Amino acid sequence: MTGKPFSKNALQFTAGQLASWVCQLEVTAPKPGNVHRAADFEDVTLGDFLSSGIALGSAIDAQPASGGIGSMILSAIERTNLVTKSNTNLGMVLLICPLAKLVQRGEPISSTAIVTETQTIVDTESDAVYQAINKANAGGLAAVEKYDVNDVGSVPNRILDAMEMASDRDMVAKQYCCGFKDVIEFVLPAIEEGVRRFGRISDGIVWAHVKTMAQFPDSLIGRKLGDSVARKSSALAAQCLEQLTSADDDDFWRSVGDLDFWLRSDGHRRNPGTTADLITAALYVGVANDRFELPLNR
Repeated sequence: MTGKPFSKNALQFTAGQLASWVCQLEVTAPKPGNVHRAADFEDVTLGDFLSSGIALGSAIDAQPASGGIGSMILSAIERTNLVTKSNTNLGMVLLICPLAKLVQRGEPISSTAIVTETQTIVDTESDAVYQAINKANAGGLAAVEKYDVNDVGSVPNRILDAMEMASDRDMVAKQYCCGFKDVIEFVLPAIEEGVRRFGRISDGIVWAHVKTMAQFPDSLIGRKLGDSVARKSSALAAQCLEQLTSADDDDFWRSVGDLDFWLRSDGHRRNPGTTADLITAALYVGVANDRFELPLNR
């Protein structure tokens, strides 16, 4: 391992170890509609996601801080493909690798720093990102008129141009165009709010997952099933939030269970996977920027 350790909250991590850790935190929390510690899908399991988190971390730490983001992204997907047959983490990889570059250099994560970092993804690094997207075999990526991810020969010199084209239909792409502001200014505070409300990081993650779904209709659901289904999932998540009272949270958790049932009622085509990606990125920022008090399972 070539990753340089850094200290956070009196612990020593590499940027890659931090990525693997937050992937574990996200996937084990019982978020509605996702794989977690008590629920697998028929074709992908908790073990697949845990293994994928390790693959991501190893790819980050195998590359020096001077290396390119695109190369890191491609390496992470290639390593993930060695441990699972399913696309478990393309969105997480795309979101975490730019953050990991900042951590590798000991820089605090901010929207301004992310914008500067992503501007470096040009030429061969853009080609590497497109290769990674194709190798991941992500669901719901139908052909588009311009910058089709399924046609590497048609890509622009800068992946940011393609991200801009996709930003209105894909929340991961949108983050590349706004300096990850949704992650930093909405999702991360939602996790912190959930931890304050319920006292545990796992419950805080579930709260933030539901709140993020209510705010941003999940774009994976939208790509696979259309905007109307994505908006319905968002409306159901909003109803869950309305059930929480200061005196009793039982109605909230019951409604989360109902949301989980509805999301799983169509196989896992209603899987809010993009929301999970945003949660993971927010956890990475939160730990790297000392926003969480340890131990996280208090």
